[in-house]
Formats: sequence, C-alpha cells, structure tokens
Amino acid sequence: RAMLFVLAIITLLTTFVVGDSCESYVHPQYGKVGRCISTSNCAYSLDISGLCKSHPTDVKCCFSALTNTSNELCGNYIDSTVFSIVGNGDIVYSVVKILKEHLSDPSIYSAAPTDKDNTMTTTTACAFDKMATAAKQTDVTITIASGFRTIARQEYFWHCYQTGSCNGGNPAAPPGTSNHGRSIALDLNTDCGSQSGSRPSCGGSAVYQWLYNNAHNYGFTRTVQSEPWHWEYVGAGATLAEFS
Repeated sequence: RAMLFVLAIITLLTTFVVGDSCESYVHPQYGKVGRCISTSNCAYSLDISGLCKSHPTDVKCCFSALTNTSNELCGNYIDSTVFSIVGNGDIVYSVVKILKEHLSDPSIYSAAPTDKDNTMTTTTACAFDKMATAAKQTDVTITIASGFRTIARQEYFWHCYQTGSCNGGNPAAPPGTSNHGRSIALDLNTDCGSQSGSRPSCGGSAVYQWLYNNAHNYGFTRTVQSEPWHWEYVGAGATLAEFS
C-alpha cells in the first residue's frame, strides 16, 4: 500500500504540478519562463516538439503562471489569468486579456497577442476597469481598440506607416519607442478623427467628453496631440494635456 501511495504521488507531481524547466526556449509572446506542466493547469500552453519529451502527452511547455496574482487585479479583472509577454527593451510584462466587453472589437479576444493588441498590464487593467465602470454609470461606454503591442506588432504598424501599404498608412512610432509596448497607452473609442489644431473636434463624442472631464481622476491623460483616441495611464497626479 505504501508503495502504491508513493507511485500515486509521483504521478500527480509529474502530471499536474510544475515540472522541469523548458525555459531554454524563449517565446516572444509568453515571455522567457517555461515549465512542463499539465495542460489543465496552463491557460496558455504550447506543444513545442522536444521540450517535454519525457513527460505524458498531456504535459506541454507552459509560458504562463499556474494561477493569477489576484492581488494585482481588481474589479472585473479579479479572476483573469495573468501571463507574461515581452515588450519594449525585451522587458517581460505581466498582462491579462482585455475583457470582451472592454474591446471595441470583441472578436479579437481569442486572438494571440502577437496578432492583435488585446492585452494590457495588470496595473493598467485595474485602472481602466475603474474608469470604464464609472463611465458606464453615466451611460457612456468606453472600449479599447488597441492595447499592449509586441515589438512584432509595432514593426507591422511602422512598416505600414513607412510604405503606406497597410493599416491606411496611419502614423506609428518606431518599434521599441511606442508606449503601447509598455502597456501605458490605450487607443479608445473616442470617434473624433485626427486633431490638427490646438483643440480636437470632439464635441459630438460622449466618450471623449467624459474622458476630458474625468479620465485624469483615474490616472489617464492624452499625450499625442494628433490622436484624440490615444490615452496613457500615468497614475496618480495625472492632469489634462493642454491640447485636450
């Protein structure tokens, strides 16, 4: 009986608990830390050949935490899965998927963060959720069109800007310099169009007017004069930009 008990424990440890490191593989989407664990315990597992060969078939190289760090989250994000993603300067950030109800296009929720900008850091998520919840109480719905961007995503936007061959040739910062790569910047549904003068033409946008009057109370402000949709989380002490 004792031997059977030991074998059962070994099986559980091998199949369900954190196992051997597979961090020799650096994945650009999920960060640098990888462990061979059961797929039932890994929300973002990848079946990469050769990394977990000595384990059962249901064990894969996992690039996310076993559990979320809920002490970093709040509100509607309290139960979100936290995982790692690489941004500017090869810095690894702790991020969550943007909730469907917070996305301007909910269909991108299930996409990989290397394909769509559908994540934000735990800190930004908590602040945005508080702001969006407050706005909703006044019948204003704030959603996110673009959140965290990987370097690969920013390279795509930069290429489009330089060549005019995609994304409408919209302006973009060089890879590694955009605050989208630090999850500070969020593109919101202001529906204002670009700004060429000292003030935006956003009088008809309920979202923009709410942000103008309230966003700084939640740590958000504008930083790019030509883009009324571009807001950044700077935390306590945020003030309105002069061109707002």
